[in-house]
Amino acid sequence: MSHNQHLENPRPSLFSSRQRSRRLGIALLAGAGLLFPGRTGALNYTVAPSDTLYGLSLKFEVPLNRIIRANGLENEYIRPGEVLEIPLEGIESLEVQPGDTLSGLAEEFGLSRDEIRRYNRLESDMLRIGQKISIPPAVPEGEYQVLPGDTLLEIALNHNLSVEELRRINNLENDVIHPGDRLEITPPRPEGHLVKNGESIWSIARKYGIEMDELKSWNNLKEDVIHPGELLVLYRGIKPELALASLSVQPPEHATDRNISPPDITNPEIPREGEYFFSFPKQSRQPDVNYWEAPDASIIVDYRRANEVLDMFRKEISREPVEDSTLRGWHIVIDPGHGGLDPGAIVSVPDGNGNPVVITEDEYAYDISLRLYRALSEHGASVSLTVIAPDHQIREGTDPRCTFVHRKNEVYNLASQNTPGGWRPVGSSEGLDLRKTIAARQINSTAAAKKRNGSLYISIHADNTPDLPEGTAVLFDGMNEDEKKRSREFAETLVPYLGGGSFVHGQQLRVLEDNPADASVLVEVRNIHYTRNAWALRSPELREQDARRIARGIVAWAEKH
Repeated sequence: MSHNQHLENPRPSLFSSRQRSRRLGIALLAGAGLLFPGRTGALNYTVAPSDTLYGLSLKFEVPLNRIIRANGLENEYIRPGEVLEIPLEGIESLEVQPGDTLSGLAEEFGLSRDEIRRYNRLESDMLRIGQKISIPPAVPEGEYQVLPGDTLLEIALNHNLSVEELRRINNLENDVIHPGDRLEITPPRPEGHLVKNGESIWSIARKYGIEMDELKSWNNLKEDVIHPGELLVLYRGIKPELALASLSVQPPEHATDRNISPPDITNPEIPREGEYFFSFPKQSRQPDVNYWEAPDASIIVDYRRANEVLDMFRKEISREPVEDSTLRGWHIVIDPGHGGLDPGAIVSVPDGNGNPVVITEDEYAYDISLRLYRALSEHGASVSLTVIAPDHQIREGTDPRCTFVHRKNEVYNLASQNTPGGWRPVGSSEGLDLRKTIAARQINSTAAAKKRNGSLYISIHADNTPDLPEGTAVLFDGMNEDEKKRSREFAETLVPYLGGGSFVHGQQLRVLEDNPADASVLVEVRNIHYTRNAWALRSPELREQDARRIARGIVAWAEKH
């Protein structure tokens, strides 16, 4: 059966039906007098009293960060009557900010470094703060926008296709293409999708270019809750068994149409709701700076649960291909800042309506730590955590207003600590020393020590520090001059990969003094004293970017040692 038989309208050669419907919607809005022409490829929009920046992002199908960048906004607060540029066809003039790198901008805007470099005719990857560059328009996943100098052969090779396949997918009669053309670089979408950990209805609908309401209707979903291993059909009227067959995955014998999963994708015995395991927050978002939720289980139970959730996370990582073996033989301890009884910094920032949105440092530091764990594993590293959580892995979230709730249920990653009379993570000197004890045991364990090339310790934070600049800070310290020297050298190796405005800063830090690793640093990934950084911390894409920047710096250190 052909995939295209399920489409009411065949796909045009260079423009998707999603793009055409988007243009129709914009035309209707223009007819209502809300829009007027701006620069080429953009529209100027007059903010209405009911508008939020997040809502405008959904309305125009333009990523939130592009609107913020195009208008030089510091946060999501917008005022009625204000005129915003909606960058439908890219950002014409983006000013490079502290922390920006070419690779970081590529990740932020879903492009490659080469695309941005060629689009701006840059001779190298170096950017200067204040430099003006242009960002190509957002291209949906599975599409490619032709750049000057591209050939069909080059595009095909870069996307693991033959020229014949690329012509067939796009209904091209010959190899002639022009800059600005949009090419489909994947075959028509499959008839089904098996939900992976961390995915949501929103992310899956976006991936395949369909509407959330359609996806829910076709799968008889009343709510937005889905679970890893579930099968979703991607066309109206498709039977689950046909959708599964299109994926070449065999279900377990007991599977039904709502219980189809590849073998061992997750542990069905672990209760799960959305992005949480075992226990779930009472609030959908952090309501204020004083709110917190106490653990709903003993420290012994939470330690067992945390290890089960972490084991699932490790299994999921092990299924992914290793990018390279640069970090093979290295053991890297990631110390998620704060946790347990210690939330770290808590700040309140305004959303698009001026209402407070509250950020709790430890919840986001843990998410970045897990993303860093995954990124380092892709380079062959052995990785461990000093603190673990019993209720979640990496969290994506679908609404940036629903900030992570402060839960005091994290535990130290040490069995002997999680017994009757044990205590959860605290910010005292004893608590910091315990993190180093845990790191020493992990580094010197039989598995980690075998054929070890070296060890590193990275403590992840996002502090509220008005005395430090806005860029990422890499802090170093040591018990003696040798330890300080190694810590500083490690910090200086990381900084070039963390973006313009990043800097090295010496500071007395107990967790870095007499640390068991060969070199250790504390990274203030984002200083949330600055509103823009607090907003950015809520973005899963930017948290992933932050983690991968650190990982690239660690790879650079390993290559030198």
